[in-house]
Amino acid sequence: METKLSVESEAKIYRVRTLILYLLGFYFVWALKELWIINYFQLFGGTTYALLNALAKVLVWIVPIWIYVKYYLNINPMNYFNMNINVKKGLIWGVILSLLVGLYYTIVVYLVNHRTFHFLLPLDDYLDEFLVVGITEEMVFRGLILKEISNRMSFWKANVMTSLLFLLIHYPIWIHHGEFFNFWNHPYIFLIGLIFGFIYKKTGSLWSVVLLHSFYDLFVNMM
Repeated sequence: METKLSVESEAKIYRVRTLILYLLGFYFVWALKELWIINYFQLFGGTTYALLNALAKVLVWIVPIWIYVKYYLNINPMNYFNMNINVKKGLIWGVILSLLVGLYYTIVVYLVNHRTFHFLLPLDDYLDEFLVVGITEEMVFRGLILKEISNRMSFWKANVMTSLLFLLIHYPIWIHHGEFFNFWNHPYIFLIGLIFGFIYKKTGSLWSVVLLHSFYDLFVNMM
């Protein structure tokens, strides 16, 4: 019995260490991309820049965690990320919440600010900030990180930690764009992370936050 418990404890410790190593590598590579490599992407401009940006995000965000879950945890990634569980419920709530976000921004833009949405966005905004952003960021933060941390502590503690990590991943691009010292960005993104985590838990489906995240970013970019 003691041997069995010892093996299980070692396995849990090793899994935590592996997660920490993944996070360190992930943040390092993504910071490198946002602070340095992106400058080379921008040399191409237009369509090529958008495609390179989207490809980089898939390669850095999705491929490693898919391999981690499939070959290290020996779990079907679709099952692990709750992508084939409560699919209908997740899609319905994702659509409803996205419509509510859209209604809010429509009121702000047209009735409060007396302006219009900017529908003619660069390809990168539609590709990376709409089609790719939801699936990549939610698979990593709610699908993997929140789930792994929740296995070791209460949901809200895990949600707070995940939201802090979600905030930190924005720092490289904020530094690159000179937006790091905009104070309100920090609590705002942290709160968004908490909300996404709560919705993910309540719906039990990753699709709810994938859709919401994608449409939220789209409306923000169109303002």
